[in-house]
Amino acid sequence: MILESHLFTMIIYAFLVSVVLAIIRRPDFKSRLKYGLTLFLVMLLASLAFGWFMYLFAK
Repeated sequence: MILESHLFTMIIYAFLVSVVLAIIRRPDFKSRLKYGLTLFLVMLLASLAFGWFMYLFAK
């Protein structure tokens, strides 16, 4: 199954949320693209950092 990987599911979720929020919150294409990409990268990096932090306490 394609969605067995939590990382892949998280990337899909971050992408979809970024696209929807960029469309809703920004008026023109250039600012939508910049906002969506920034939001996607922030969500991805924050979730990876949080996952790494949780890994420290899993042992």
